[in-house]
Amino acid sequence: MSTNVAKPNRVAIIGASGTYGRGILARAEQIGVEAVVVTRSPHKFRDVRTTTTVIESQLDDEEKLQEAFTGCDGVISALGDDRKRRPKTHCLPHVWSAMKAAGVTKYVGMGSGAMMMPGEKRGGFQRAVQPLLIVLKLFGVDLLEQNEWERDSLLMGKNAAGGINWVLTRPVRPTTTPFVGASVHKDQRGPMNCSIYDHGDFCLYCVASSEWEKLAPHVSTGPQPGKT
Repeated sequence: MSTNVAKPNRVAIIGASGTYGRGILARAEQIGVEAVVVTRSPHKFRDVRTTTTVIESQLDDEEKLQEAFTGCDGVISALGDDRKRRPKTHCLPHVWSAMKAAGVTKYVGMGSGAMMMPGEKRGGFQRAVQPLLIVLKLFGVDLLEQNEWERDSLLMGKNAAGGINWVLTRPVRPTTTPFVGASVHKDQRGPMNCSIYDHGDFCLYCVASSEWEKLAPHVSTGPQPGKT
């Protein structure tokens, strides 16, 4: 994605130490967006640029979160979907409450490539993995529970998500290779040609733009031919 598009002035990032979170932070620093990283592990961010502020906080400390979010154009979450620790269920209600207390309503979250959105047609990837996910769920292993919880909270405005303007992205290959996303617009799935940096561009763009609000599904359109 070209960086010659709308971008926020200041954005808060949670989950910035993971693969996708690092890509989002890297793009923010590269294109001159001020970033506020909220983390339990500030030692992981010793080499950030001067445009990045690192704030140590638990994600259930709403007072500290409100302070961190104040003045930001939006919050980007790259929280994982660990079904045992349940980070989204435990943390996002506090994040959303703190956002609204800080006067920040734009939220960009992250789902799973296998997760379905209302009215969406299954693509090849989703058709391939759905039977396995159904079998695992019969044995009590719900790999989509955290992502679907976030999706349903935003769609229904519950769990403190009411009043939030949101976009959900759906990378589908969480690896360190260049090809880690999907080309998707509305119900059309495409080739896996979106890097973590393209995904970072898209998340930042969604904070600054209203183009993608409440459309489904929400995923980067991937790199453009001839552009880096």
